[in-house]
Amino acid sequence: MRARNPKIFHPNRVKRDSALPPSDDKSLATLLKEHDEAKILPFHMPGHKRAPFDFLFGAQKLDITEIEGFDNLHDASGVLKRASERAAALYGVKYSRFLIDGSTCGILAGIRAVTNSGDKILVARNCHKSVFNAIELCSLTPVYLRPTFFEEYGFYGSVLPGDVQAAFDQNPDIRLVVITSPTYEGVISDVQKIADICHAHGAILFVDEAHGAHLGLDRKFEKSARQLGADIVVNSLHKTLPSLTQTALLHVVTDRVDIKAVDANLAMFESSSPSYVLMASIDGCVRFLAEDKNKSMNEWSNQLDVARKSLSRLRKLGLFEPKKDSRVFAYDKSKLVILCSGASTSGVELKNVLRKAYDIELEMASVNYCIAMTGLGDKEDSFSKLIDALFSLDDSLANRNGLVRQNSLKIAKKALEPYQIKGLSVETVDFDKSVGRICAENVWAYPPGAPIIVKGERIDFEFVKHATLEYENGVNVTSEMGTFPNGIIVVKEEK
Repeated sequence: MRARNPKIFHPNRVKRDSALPPSDDKSLATLLKEHDEAKILPFHMPGHKRAPFDFLFGAQKLDITEIEGFDNLHDASGVLKRASERAAALYGVKYSRFLIDGSTCGILAGIRAVTNSGDKILVARNCHKSVFNAIELCSLTPVYLRPTFFEEYGFYGSVLPGDVQAAFDQNPDIRLVVITSPTYEGVISDVQKIADICHAHGAILFVDEAHGAHLGLDRKFEKSARQLGADIVVNSLHKTLPSLTQTALLHVVTDRVDIKAVDANLAMFESSSPSYVLMASIDGCVRFLAEDKNKSMNEWSNQLDVARKSLSRLRKLGLFEPKKDSRVFAYDKSKLVILCSGASTSGVELKNVLRKAYDIELEMASVNYCIAMTGLGDKEDSFSKLIDALFSLDDSLANRNGLVRQNSLKIAKKALEPYQIKGLSVETVDFDKSVGRICAENVWAYPPGAPIIVKGERIDFEFVKHATLEYENGVNVTSEMGTFPNGIIVVKEEK
């Protein structure tokens, strides 16, 4: 239907962003709220049109696409550019980039940005599965490095600088080194020495610091890899800081990394429809830390100190405190790793009891331990509830006579490079009959997501025993194609 009094269109009279005046000071969340209140008719994505669908719980009010005044993540020149610069200033790096697909996206993009097909990459075996996916996607040649290991508990310790040096001695053409620090359990490696070794050999150091977005922001916590010589670092804000799930940052720290190459690869791996709700969360978190981090980080640190002192008095359960242990260079005190090695329960059982009987949900569990992941949002009453529950269980549990020991799982012999598996004929065989076959899918315990075996490696009895032990004790062991525990995909043998 035609309007009776149509308005005459005069291009030169159009006032851009009239409903949304630009401001360098306003947060992205504030701008989104003002945009919603302006009631601009949305003939653009997303399809909810900011209408009141009950199942969206009001989140749609701040959910937009790249419209006038709100910049473009992949070609930022306005509010998002200023937000990323603010993040870089907070973290003390040359460049920071918003990741709304998690640290996984940053790992994929970052590795591809600094390597070429066929390059050798030194990889700590406890790295996240995304690192191994990047190796396959980019046709890289991996050299695996095994960190130290706590056989009494079943998790990895630090990567030793001497082992990094030994890898370069045998493979002087290594282009890139990737390590995880801190680990899921809070173990930190000597990044400074490792960085010096890498740079002496002309290699780049990439540190997956997803679990350490809070490190280096306050003297009461350990220093960050950003401050210790790493060239490129990823931080998952959502793991310990007040930001929404899936939000992270990629930091380019040194001139050894080409920021243009990083941006080009982020455009490949990161969504072209980034969530403004998630980006507003990142911006809000950065602003909050810039203004309040001294107070909030201090409160969190003090609560952790009190909690750790209290939990050190557990008798059957225990708290992981790696003091004067050669397997741990440094430690992130925010991770409360509850040891079950002296009690009549497994980590998985303990996690389940805390959820069902005490309404406490832990982060993850393994055979001999479980992890209470703390963050900036935890307050005194939260810590008190956890402590009371653990002491109550500690009193009720019997002593365990023996440990369920887990060996360090030596790296299986490589028969093929991971990228060589694609295109080969494969088949599924019974898991307990797979020894000697070439594995054609990755298998990992998730969390933490570090592979137990990688495609291209020859399956041995040690791997079968390890994976079976973890599975039988309730650990979430998963294969890439979902065949485990009954089967596993292997390369077909020529008859």
